[in-house]
Amino acid sequence: MKKVPYWKVKRELTRLIRKLVEIPELADEYFHLRSGHYKRTNGMLRVHSGNLPLGDEAAIYLIFPSDGLLPSHLSVLRLINAEGISPVVVSNLPLTDADLSTLSPLSTKIIERPNLGYDFGGYRDGVLELANDLPGLRRLYILNDSVWMVEAPTTWFADVRSRDVDFCGATSNYGIKRYDADDFRELRWQYTQNHRNFHYASYALAMGSRILRDPAFVDFWRRFRMSNNKKRTVRRGEIGLTQWAMRHGYSHDATCPVTNLDAEIAGLDAAELDELTRHLIIPERPRVRAVRDEVLASDPQSDQGRSDRIQIILTAVSAQAMGYVMPYYTLRHRGFQFVKKSPLWISRKGSETTLDILSGLRGAMGQEACEEAKVLARRLKEGFEL
Repeated sequence: MKKVPYWKVKRELTRLIRKLVEIPELADEYFHLRSGHYKRTNGMLRVHSGNLPLGDEAAIYLIFPSDGLLPSHLSVLRLINAEGISPVVVSNLPLTDADLSTLSPLSTKIIERPNLGYDFGGYRDGVLELANDLPGLRRLYILNDSVWMVEAPTTWFADVRSRDVDFCGATSNYGIKRYDADDFRELRWQYTQNHRNFHYASYALAMGSRILRDPAFVDFWRRFRMSNNKKRTVRRGEIGLTQWAMRHGYSHDATCPVTNLDAEIAGLDAAELDELTRHLIIPERPRVRAVRDEVLASDPQSDQGRSDRIQIILTAVSAQAMGYVMPYYTLRHRGFQFVKKSPLWISRKGSETTLDILSGLRGAMGQEACEEAKVLARRLKEGFEL
């Protein structure tokens, strides 16, 4: 009888233990986060009418105003208004009367809800509130305040319209095979949408009229199982919604694709390539960051130094997605409109790099983002990991 390798036994035992540990949490989800249950039990789901009528495009804008309404929240709403889109604000925290007075002139609807289910819990309530209106819409956008929106040559909303697809995201993830940091020189840039975890990032998504007229779209949200576990929310939400659109045969694309990124950065001169490598944001991948620092010690003018910089950039993007890792590049070369906030509280280096990038932005929205980032960085400075 063939002996089972130890590593396989260990892997299966780890899986079993993880499943057992999750049982109480899954039971809590079933009994307390089922459709409608949390609404009845805590009375915190409140819907307010805003001053703006519903047009043929709507945007669900999810906010988590832990510091109250910020200038960046209002700037995003003004941008949505300027694009002729009707905003539905969903707040995962209670709003004050003053907040409601501020939001009403900029909104079509305002929803207050419990902080349950992360972004997809809020998106769900927004979609279901609009369920009867969806078939008459030309497009529905869903976005949240985990990012700052800054000035760009064209807005993300205009970029979505120009793509003219059924399902559109700002960026995608799992389109490139992931490599260990130590094998970065072996990476080959081959884009695919066949990975089971391939998805478009949930901070900015858009659905066209074909999807909005499909009853299965509303069914997806009615059946959506909310969770307060982030990994399950990503699996059921970000990944689940993208895979749903793909299975149903809808066309899809990203406004900031990674398809030919390898060729793009290969066209940068030595100085630009070196600066991009220095400005990568990789706080959650310590080994990738360590290898990047080793690469930076090499001569950027040498063939090996240049090749290694290209390879470590691509390795970082494959590990954590373009919109997160390289705002230095996407803002300058892609006209991208989003900057992720989370690096500010994950690591000191990620915070410093983000602040450096934001400090170079000159528009009003960019300056707002920079000032808000400085406040976050000062407050969380003591908690950073080196």
